[in-house]
Amino acid sequence: MKKNLTYLIAIAAIMLLSLGAKAQGGLSPLVGSTHVYTITPGDAGNTKAWTLTGTAGTDYVMTNGNTASATILWKTAGTYTLTFTETNPTTTCSTVKNVTVEVDDNTFDVSVTANAAFCNSLTGAINNNDANATTSISFPVSMVTGISTFNPTWEIQFTLAPGTATLASVAATAGTLTESSGTYTLTAIPSASGAGAVNITMNVTGSKIVAQSVLLTITSAKELSFNTPDVDGDDWTANQVINPVPNTSDISAN
Repeated sequence: MKKNLTYLIAIAAIMLLSLGAKAQGGLSPLVGSTHVYTITPGDAGNTKAWTLTGTAGTDYVMTNGNTASATILWKTAGTYTLTFTETNPTTTCSTVKNVTVEVDDNTFDVSVTANAAFCNSLTGAINNNDANATTSISFPVSMVTGISTFNPTWEIQFTLAPGTATLASVAATAGTLTESSGTYTLTAIPSASGAGAVNITMNVTGSKIVAQSVLLTITSAKELSFNTPDVDGDDWTANQVINPVPNTSDISAN
């Protein structure tokens, strides 16, 4: 019995290791990813044709299917056979190559959260008569691929809605941040062990005696290696709140 139990534990460990070691690639893509499949033809003048099991438009979208390099966007999880046929147009003799492609469910997920609400920067200040406070805040953004050996760079686009406050010095702790017409693009964000993280930081200026809030909304997210989008987009908004200080008058004496 002990020997059998040890055997079962070993098999389970091997299965878990195999699952963790499976990286996204052309033969094991994630739903939503785009991959390029290439052959070197025997003669550039021969006809070329890629075919694929499944339903075009529903399970996949193929482009350049009559060239040496076909591009496939995978849309449905499942097992597919990808076939390439090269035919000599004079003799009609052909060579056929095929591979099996295992398309897995999309496990790429990006989320943003807000830190716990806190007081503005003038909290506790003595005899401060400034009408406005400038407070630094940050939004943590994280990425998981679900595959510990898959470490792509990734990209997000987002907008910021500061209400009555004004924003300055919007920045990120990783990647390259640009802004155009109110939309921010943060690209080339690195990851390790199948996960990544970045903080979006900014200075918020507004009335010190009125609560301020900034809403960050992610509008798109994808990993750049194979253009794989976020699986759901259901955790793409976060509202950061800056609580006011009391509107206390100066001390008077009789």
